[in-house]
Amino acid sequence: MNNLFEFFKSSFLPGGQRRVLNLITVLVLLFCFQPAFAKPTTPTSDFIDNNDGTVTHKTTGLTWMRCALGQTWTGSTCSGEASTYSYADAVALTSTFAGYSDWRLPNIVELQTIVERRNFNPAINRTVFPSTPINEFWSSSHRSKLAWKVSCYSGSSGLSLVHDDYEYSSVRLVRASQSLAIGLATPNTEFTDNQDGTVTHKRTGLMWQRCAVGQTWTGSTCSGTARSYTYAVARKVVSNLAGYSDWRIPNANELVSIVSYDKVAPSINLDQFPNTHQLVFWSSSPYVGGSNRAWYVHFDYGSVDYYGGYHSFPVRLVRTSQSPVIGPTPTVDLSTTISASTSTIKRNENITYTATLTNSGTAAASNATLIFYFPSRWITYVSVPSDCVSKGRSYRCTVPSLAAGESLTKAITVNYSKRGAVNIVSLSTTDSDDADATNNKAQVMTSITP
Repeated sequence: MNNLFEFFKSSFLPGGQRRVLNLITVLVLLFCFQPAFAKPTTPTSDFIDNNDGTVTHKTTGLTWMRCALGQTWTGSTCSGEASTYSYADAVALTSTFAGYSDWRLPNIVELQTIVERRNFNPAINRTVFPSTPINEFWSSSHRSKLAWKVSCYSGSSGLSLVHDDYEYSSVRLVRASQSLAIGLATPNTEFTDNQDGTVTHKRTGLMWQRCAVGQTWTGSTCSGTARSYTYAVARKVVSNLAGYSDWRIPNANELVSIVSYDKVAPSINLDQFPNTHQLVFWSSSPYVGGSNRAWYVHFDYGSVDYYGGYHSFPVRLVRTSQSPVIGPTPTVDLSTTISASTSTIKRNENITYTATLTNSGTAAASNATLIFYFPSRWITYVSVPSDCVSKGRSYRCTVPSLAAGESLTKAITVNYSKRGAVNIVSLSTTDSDDADATNNKAQVMTSITP
């Protein structure tokens, strides 16, 4: 079948048979990032209430409207009915809310990060997103005449045919800086080759077997055929690959974290996971809406669905105790400001310079240092913080670790014995990689009169 539109008009049963779906919707298939199925995937503690009808998801850094468009935030809940939109109208939506005008439609990966698999009808954290309708919600992601959406009834997600005359869904908007936006691909740069048949996904911290169970790593590719297991047997599969004995079947969110939404059949990075011919893989996550069912990932185009546990699918093993980080690789971003207590002083009068180093990134900055540089020779230091060290004409104030969102502020008081003008510079440095070093320098001018 060469036509992509025709390909996605049909869904494939695990055995390969094609099941033609209603043209209104290619049933949305589940996906939700989930650190462990036994506990909530989106606990309330993972969100910051901004007290303006929005929340910020600490796991991703994304800020969400608490209400679907059409509803009104009352200060404690969402009232009214959610509006529905065609896909074309949904992607064109803009909004000014809570003082921001950069709200947008989330992509499919972003939208799925707020799905709560432990809930049903609606499948979302009802404390964080109250009165959420059990509608389908659009994402901005699309393929040809198909677009991704999420069902808030079951938590499922998948591709739906786009027809402006009858295909209408709800919308929840998101905002984030470009550095926090979550991409759809899993490029080679996200992986570390461990040279032993495993790779480590840097975005999540998970170590993966490059081959499905049953295949053999030859040093450059996977040979052989993957074995298939029922769900109960799959959960018991063990391995000692690369000297580790704690390999296990990934939960649904872990397995979906290696989906590459920019690819089709298979929707996976074949450089990292070569010869992935089988498209359906079991996860360890049971389905809460029915007994003896579990979630699998379908690597045709990245969907996740539940199926009876008596069916047999392959497995790909993972290891680590670290839960996936849903979002971009954490980064450090330092910035510096400096101000003076006055712009003009007389000789031998005191002036205080106050500088602040801020880490606006998402990771802690190692050995973050705030530097004051005084170019004048005719200077007397009146007051210097005890933890700041003199080095030539500068003072350096260092903390071993500056957490994301935190600041370091220091003040130094001096006087000058000669008239003139001096330019005081403040710099920030770190042992960590700085995402944007262009804002690490600030300066202030002081005039000294007779």
